[in-house]
Amino acid sequence: MNQEEIKQLVEKNDIHWIQAHFTDLFGRLKVLHISTDNFIKEDMLNRGFGFDGSSAGFADVEKSDMIAMPDAETFLVLPHEKNEARILADIYDTSLLPSPVDPRYALKKAVENANNYGFDDVKISPEMEFFVLDENKRDFYEINENEGYFCPSPLDDAKEYRRTLSNLLMNSGYNIKYHHHENGRCQHEIEIKSLEAVDAADFCIYFKYLAREVASLDNLQVTFMPKLFSQEAGNGMHAHISLYHRGKNVFLDENDGYNLSQTARYFIGGILEHSKGMTALANPTVNSYKRLIPNFEAPVHIAWAQHNRSGLIRIAARKNIDVEIRNADPSANPYLFFAAMIHSGLDGIKRKIVYEPVEKNTHKMTKEELKNCGINKLPTNLLEALDELEKDDVLKQAMGRELTEIYVEKKKEEWHRYMSEITDVDCKFYFNC
Repeated sequence: MNQEEIKQLVEKNDIHWIQAHFTDLFGRLKVLHISTDNFIKEDMLNRGFGFDGSSAGFADVEKSDMIAMPDAETFLVLPHEKNEARILADIYDTSLLPSPVDPRYALKKAVENANNYGFDDVKISPEMEFFVLDENKRDFYEINENEGYFCPSPLDDAKEYRRTLSNLLMNSGYNIKYHHHENGRCQHEIEIKSLEAVDAADFCIYFKYLAREVASLDNLQVTFMPKLFSQEAGNGMHAHISLYHRGKNVFLDENDGYNLSQTARYFIGGILEHSKGMTALANPTVNSYKRLIPNFEAPVHIAWAQHNRSGLIRIAARKNIDVEIRNADPSANPYLFFAAMIHSGLDGIKRKIVYEPVEKNTHKMTKEELKNCGINKLPTNLLEALDELEKDDVLKQAMGRELTEIYVEKKKEEWHRYMSEITDVDCKFYFNC
């Protein structure tokens, strides 16, 4: 799409305002509302617009001027707004070079790396789980603990909300596979067909934006917080990934018992090899690790298998095979998580890393069984995960050392701030000690 095509869409849809969207390093959405007259007259599509990078967490105050460059291909007439559109922006420095700390650029580099390996496309299908809350509604219908999966109305009291959201997503050009109530109380999921990697990450950001916008119109609250209820399943962001060459899925081998090619097995090996460091990007909050505990549908062990949901990686029963990574949650910046997945998998292909599948339920294996099978655990808290990321030179080099260093520094500050807070639980456990 070029400027002339955008002009035509603006005129056809009577667009008065364009929302420019980008994320900070941690996936938090930033929005600037630009009048269409100014967007076009100032040639912002080619010249971009300046902003304070220090306020957005990209730079220090001494060198904080940055440029956001709109990506014409992401122009979208917003289906829930009147006379408004959205466009995504990439982050550049004042020399008009891509910023090394721009998350979207980090993912583009990972895709380029895959292209250099001979893979034309990287396809990803994210599964977004979220909670929908209505504090004003109380009735006699109540879902039993962890029994909400596929429940019908009236237990599923957010069906209309999900349907509205799904319709708006389809009006935005996304191919929605299905929507349903998830296992936990107030928990829901909408799943889409696979997209090219950058488009998949763009979808995640748009999905969170649209889900919250639509909820606010109905006096509902939506949260993507990984763990909201202590005895209920938490929100995950499982990601299905596959590599393509000339339109062919290179992960598929119908002559293999698992339908997996050797390339796919190496890719899995790379993910498992780098999973500890990658967890800092996939599970980036202190709250994330309250989800990563046994028996709540989230993995804690570094293993893979064919239909086994207890391991980090599962090969789902699909005709067109893909690799499902199950530990991530929707608090993750999808650009960074997807980039880390790609780099890790490609390193597995490069080094021919192989892990044997484990078909047992790893949650029920003894410590001795886990040790004999060579199965390690994912990090158990954010600080441990950040330390693992700092030790992973392959990931640091691939993601960019400047980006990684800023990410780790800011997240460690978050960890220390969280740990210094006194909560009701502290008083409950220790007041009378």
